[in-house]
Amino acid sequence: MVEDDKIFELFAESCLEQLRGIEAAILDLEAAGPDALGPKVAAVFRAAHTIKGDAGAVGAAPLAELAHAVESVLDAVRGGRLPITPRLVGELLTVFDVIKTMVEDPVAGRSRDVAPEIAHMAALLKRDQPPQAPQPVEEPLPGEAKADEHIRKLAIDARELDILVDRVGELGIAQARLATLSAHRHDGELRDVAEEMERLASLLRDQVLGLRLLPIKISFPKYRRLVRDTCATLGKDAELVMDGENTELDKAVIEQLNTPCIHLLRNAVDHGIEPPDARQALGKPRRGTINLAARQDGNDVVIAIADDGAGIDAAKLWRKAVAAGRIDPDRPYDPQAALELIFLPGLSTAERVGAVSGRGVGMDAVREGIAALRGRIEVASTPGAGSVFTIHLPVSLAIIDCLEVRLGAETYYLHLDYVEECLELPPSVTLHRGRGVMELRGEAMPLVCLRHFFDLPGPMPQASHVVTVRRGEGRAGLVVDGVIGRKQAVLKHLGHGLGKVAGVLGATVTEGGDMALVVDVPGLLHAALAEDNEADGHAAATKIS
Repeated sequence: MVEDDKIFELFAESCLEQLRGIEAAILDLEAAGPDALGPKVAAVFRAAHTIKGDAGAVGAAPLAELAHAVESVLDAVRGGRLPITPRLVGELLTVFDVIKTMVEDPVAGRSRDVAPEIAHMAALLKRDQPPQAPQPVEEPLPGEAKADEHIRKLAIDARELDILVDRVGELGIAQARLATLSAHRHDGELRDVAEEMERLASLLRDQVLGLRLLPIKISFPKYRRLVRDTCATLGKDAELVMDGENTELDKAVIEQLNTPCIHLLRNAVDHGIEPPDARQALGKPRRGTINLAARQDGNDVVIAIADDGAGIDAAKLWRKAVAAGRIDPDRPYDPQAALELIFLPGLSTAERVGAVSGRGVGMDAVREGIAALRGRIEVASTPGAGSVFTIHLPVSLAIIDCLEVRLGAETYYLHLDYVEECLELPPSVTLHRGRGVMELRGEAMPLVCLRHFFDLPGPMPQASHVVTVRRGEGRAGLVVDGVIGRKQAVLKHLGHGLGKVAGVLGATVTEGGDMALVVDVPGLLHAALAEDNEADGHAAATKIS
């Protein structure tokens, strides 16, 4: 029985890979021209045929029967007896959803009653359709698939890969300890071994991290389906145009990015894209356009979701925030700050609660989800022309470059992506309750003392340092006792017991084998600002800063 489950598990992995390609190909059928229709139908047919054969081989008879029924419908399509319509595309998507459910559940795959679905497929074939010219079917040449018998790919459990990444990170820490030891011993042979270990550890790290990188296109097909279904629910018409599908991200980032992208795409359809008649009255095409683009920018990946809809009514957001007591009514109107209000929980411009949105939840979850990935999101909008949400994310989450700093006898790590420069704290600058301001090249820069923020005992040293970090479009200074240098950190989460700690991203193991906290720079600045607001009694007026 265990062996049968293992066989079904291997079948399921292969089948789910086929299903991802099938959904994308079915969605392409609606827009495919006559020349492209034949190859796309043939590709779906061959995939359904493969699933049928494999399901029969692993004893999933109901699954094989349903795949055979779908295969018959696709055969009628490729033969020109059944034309492609939006309704047929919807029917195919629905039945492949059932197949996916059965593939993911071994019990359902072997015992589910699929008679209703098979009857539905048979009803599609009974429709009296005008004959069309059969489309050419591309079949592989005999023996073509067996030209090379070498195994070129292996399926590896993702959890095993995660463990491997952790081990490589720990190897890097051990290598750093070896380098420190060789420097202290002044041993030439030991130094040579340490340098060779550093080279090999670096190569191995890059190779292993590369194994976790996946093209973002594995998530793109589901987004096309999402936009299509949301438009059907809301009576709208929009096309999702995608670019940069081969941009690579860590698999953990792709998995956690799914929820924020779903919220943004649904909002683009619901709040952004106008109904077809309204768009036509405005001189726009009846069909709206939503662009989803990804590109790599250094060590970051930039994902932009843009629509050509109505845009965001920033003034309306501002008025609602004032009425809700979220903004000081005496504060001057700030257009960009007004746009940022969209991320406040409980604030929505929707006049009513609909099936998709309108409750004022979602956008705050989007920002929190992206922040959890060490990323940030920016919003821009032009009334009547649409909105753009731009997400900046690190390529990998496993191993990060950091600046190691000292606070008393403890060390802390700051993510290097946020660090700009290191300075000495001017003697003339004084700190009050861990806060202060210093002048940097003619501009005032707020300061946050990490010793005070983390409530560490002991007096501050006579000579402190300031690490300048990015804070939105500006910068802030983190006051530390000393700067040690650049290090790599294998990020470990604190676990469910501690939960989320303000200003802390996670922990890592130092070269000496001790634990050190990795500082969440944006979270720390936000928490420090909230402390100031609470102390000053102006929390509501400055939450959007």
